[in-house]
Amino acid sequence: MGKIKPALVLEGGGMRGAYTSGILEAFMEENIDFSYIIGVSAGASNGASFISKQKGRNKKVFVDYVSHKEYSGFKHWIREKSYFNMKFLFDTLPNELLPFDYDNFFSSETIFKICTTNGETGKPEYFDKRDIKDKPMSNLILQASSSLPIISMPVEINGIKYFDGGIVDSIPIKKSIEDGNKYNVIILTRNKDYRKGKQKLGFYFRSHLKKYPKVLEAIEKRHIVYNHTLDEIERLEKEGLIYIFRPIATINVGRMEKDSEKLLDLYNQGYKEAMEQMDDFRKWIATISNE
Repeated sequence: MGKIKPALVLEGGGMRGAYTSGILEAFMEENIDFSYIIGVSAGASNGASFISKQKGRNKKVFVDYVSHKEYSGFKHWIREKSYFNMKFLFDTLPNELLPFDYDNFFSSETIFKICTTNGETGKPEYFDKRDIKDKPMSNLILQASSSLPIISMPVEINGIKYFDGGIVDSIPIKKSIEDGNKYNVIILTRNKDYRKGKQKLGFYFRSHLKKYPKVLEAIEKRHIVYNHTLDEIERLEKEGLIYIFRPIATINVGRMEKDSEKLLDLYNQGYKEAMEQMDDFRKWIATISNE
């Protein structure tokens, strides 16, 4: 099928990214590619391996390696102030255990944007693959996009601290449209009836973010922004401007899930549900391609 007209928007969600991994594997098998991809957190990590065209790699990252002692755990939070071992995920895995194809990634003509949260402004900042000059920087930006407060430490890039992009733009459909993409494919990692509740921020959380007041403000209104985005997505879907892949069967996997069997089930669910929708998806692609 090759590169198609709409852009691809990838939500994050921590280990729920296993669902996205399954869908992207189906896309690769069906030879479906995109000229523009934008991702947040786990969505950005999934998108990178999709662009590098490494079949099966996302499954290994989100399912097979999750039981590795260096993957995650509170021992890492005690030592490095990060529940997920970021050095393992964004250095050891791509550079040693599960080599990432940097050549394919950087030579790809696909526009790829990674959403982060600027620690000073509390606003989204989108890093463009075309402006990333080397391997370490690409991994650093992906790490920044996945660095949730408390769970992980912020990442410094060019003198500025960055946090998980999901704080301010969990589903960057607005940015994709602003970049000129009239039609979009969105992969969500929550069921259709999901709406985000207000996050309860205790003393420790507020104390932890006292250096980043704008980020704290963004977190306090995150549920409002997220739910408004879902409402906007439903409107665009009714207008035929977007196609949504989201979990149909109820999922019971959390952001920090470590059960590899649950994650494998979620990965298989993503693959299965994508293949079951493939005919309808191709019809939608054909419809917009004729415009």
